[in-house]
Amino acid sequence: MRIALYIAAVALLLFTSGCAARYPMGLDEESWKALSPEKRAELSSKQAKIDAQDRLQRERLRHEERMRELQIEKMREQRLNSLYARARYGEVVRVNISEGCIKLYKECERYRPISILLAIGETKIVALKTEYSKLKLRVRYDEQGVAIDDDSELDDFDAALFLPERWSRGRVYRLSLFDGYSKKRHILKNARLFISYFPIDTTISNSRYERR
Repeated sequence: MRIALYIAAVALLLFTSGCAARYPMGLDEESWKALSPEKRAELSSKQAKIDAQDRLQRERLRHEERMRELQIEKMREQRLNSLYARARYGEVVRVNISEGCIKLYKECERYRPISILLAIGETKIVALKTEYSKLKLRVRYDEQGVAIDDDSELDDFDAALFLPERWSRGRVYRLSLFDGYSKKRHILKNARLFISYFPIDTTISNSRYERR
């Protein structure tokens, strides 16, 4: 009897902790208080088993979702590795972003420079990180050139587009992005953007891009 009462007391404490009281098996307070200690212990035990099953189910679903994410990432990496392996000169670019500052709040903050590789047709999400914040950018390389923006709309008028020109030797640009709402406030100001074709071990005759 004492063990049953102890279990009921512990279960009651667990279920009633927090902002609002919660009783086993969906009972309201009045119904719960009307039960005998033995019945409370029985319902508490049932509820504990249900909760344990629910936890296991949630953990299983989280694990499955994580496995799917890892599989998608693995397939993406394989596709990109294959794409890089088959790429011809001009189909992969290096994009460096440095200097300037990010203005997410009041101050314009310095950020850590980044360097990325992009195969033609590829879009990457990157982050310019300051000490306490970061600005996410989408960077895409396609037949038009390199497009950069802070949102998913790389084809709108807010995106910065850099046309292919003299990228065999590399070219420096200045990159500034504005807030999508005000159109006047910088979120990225006067950054140094360097774009160059990434060296590929293929002959020039196989290139679809002319070295300029």
